[in-house]
This record gives sequence, structure tokens and C-alpha cells, in this order.
Amino acid sequence: MRIKAVIFDLDDTLIRSGINYRETKSLIIKFLVEAGVTEGLLNESMPNLEIVNRSVEDLRGKNCAEDRIKEIINRVYKMFNEAELKALNKAMPMDGALETLATLKKNGLKIGVVTNSCGEYARRILEMFSLDMYVDAVVARDDVTRHKPNPEHILKALEKLGVQESETIFVGDHLIDALCARDAGVKFILLKNEKWDLRHAKENASAVINHLSELLAIIRQF
Repeated sequence: MRIKAVIFDLDDTLIRSGINYRETKSLIIKFLVEAGVTEGLLNESMPNLEIVNRSVEDLRGKNCAEDRIKEIINRVYKMFNEAELKALNKAMPMDGALETLATLKKNGLKIGVVTNSCGEYARRILEMFSLDMYVDAVVARDDVTRHKPNPEHILKALEKLGVQESETIFVGDHLIDALCARDAGVKFILLKNEKWDLRHAKENASAVINHLSELLAIIRQF
């Protein structure tokens, strides 16, 4: 087995998230419109990063001062942080998460976690379910300047883990994860999630699994 490390997405891959994404985005969009972003430009189906990027572009187009834009976006990320931390007590580990991480470590694999959530949320939720004892590196939203699907998360995790792209597999449940893996040059395993339309994610996956317990057998094929 030439794979030396497995990197996981966090929410809905290792953790069944309690975050109400639609409600959180609705509140953030309301704030952004009140701050000057064009009404109707944003919607709750957009990824967080797209909401931020479109808002910045729109505000710059209206000659909004850079200091004011920075202030607005900092407030947006604070709202995301608050929503994530508020949802901690509603979260649960995904079926087989603890057992899978323990098995991977027993087989000598390094384990990383990357997430577009904030670092405090990631650390606390991993500790809550004793997943942290198996994790060698965490790269959260606070640790990068460009968020998934940009590959910076995975590239930073590779550096922390001391492994190469060819020695690594990334496991996630969303198209954003698939694109992040593709652009980082690592193999991608898709964990099925009924929340999303995964047709395009499957196109970028080396394998598709229904349950985390299937992971080790898949990894041994590479």
C-alpha cells in the first residue's frame, strides 16, 4: 500500500453537522444587503466563499473603501464562527468515524482534517467525540487565505503531514471537496450524501463509498 495519509473533510464526512446552513446564510445575506451589497445578488444555495467573493466584488464596484469592505467581511466570518460554535451541541459523529480513524492509524496511516469551518469549532468537535487522538493535522478556515475548493487547505495539510500528493487520499462528501482534491493533485474518495447532487463530484472521484467502514479496503487498492 503506497498511500501514507488520508485527509478528511469534517462536516458531513467525519461529523454529522448540526449547523443550519440555510438559516445562517440567510442572516448573513440580510446583513450584507444592509451593508450595501446589491439585493438579489446572493442566495442561500451558494457556498460560503462565493457569498464572500461576490460581495467583495460588488462592494468594490460601488467604490466602497477597502477598510469598510474588510470590516464587513470580518463581521461575516464572525457570524459564521458564531453559528458553527452554537451548533456544537447538535452535532454527532458520522457512523463508523471513530472506528475508521482507529483502523487507519493501526495500519500506519497519517490522518489530516481540512475544513471551511473555523479552527475553534474543528478542534472542539474533534475533542468532543475523541476523534482528535487519531488526527495528526488540522487545517481550518483560519489557517488559510483561500478556502475550499481552492487547494490551499490540502496543500497545507500535506506539508504538516510530511507526505506527497501521490501518497495521499482525500475523503469528502461534496463537489467542493472533489474540486479541492483535483486541484491539489490528490486522489478523491466520495462519501455519498443525500443532501447534495453529486453527479459532478462523482466524475472527479477515484471511488465512491456509502460508509466510512469501506475506506480501508478501497485504500489498499491504490
